Amino acid sequence: REVLCQEGHSRAVYAMAFQVDGALVATGGLDAVSRVWDLRSGRSVYTMQGHVKQVLGMDFCRSSGVRIATGSADNTVRLWDMRRKKCFYTIPAHSSLVSAVKFSSCGDFLFSSSYDRTCKVWNLRNCSAVRTLAGHDDKVMCVDVSGEGDCVATASYDRTFKLWVPGAWHD
Repeated sequence: REVLCQEGHSRAVYAMAFQVDGALVATGGLDAVSRVWDLRSGRSVYTMQGHVKQVLGMDFCRSSGVRIATGSADNTVRLWDMRRKKCFYTIPAHSSLVSAVKFSSCGDFLFSSSYDRTCKVWNLRNCSAVRTLAGHDDKVMCVDVSGEGDCVATASYDRTFKLWVPGAWHD
């Protein structure tokens, strides 16, 4: 049964992510805006503006609970801090749109997939690229990290999914 129906975007909602405790959900829209919603009150508690094109992917950092990553058709990844209510870093991430973002389980790394056929691994201590996971023959649509963080999966329009182990991004 439906328990909440909320409007707050001027265009379609395309991405969403739950905070680890389930009290908050973030949404990203084709209006280039992201919002954080308090599911207890049903209200928008934080609006994230800064992308110049559609927000296509987002994730809450599971280890901190207060950091959010958003990926956009403007080819960037933005990192947001809910406590300070602002974007604290913009990564010029890819040469094409960012289709998805996912934090590692420990929160030290961020993975971004893109239509440029790659998934990039970002060290969040200094927001630098550590690796580019290349091998797909078409746009990479999504990325996910296993619960323990010992495996990353990417899926592509090339009709394949690939599994990557930490050696692919750790030396």
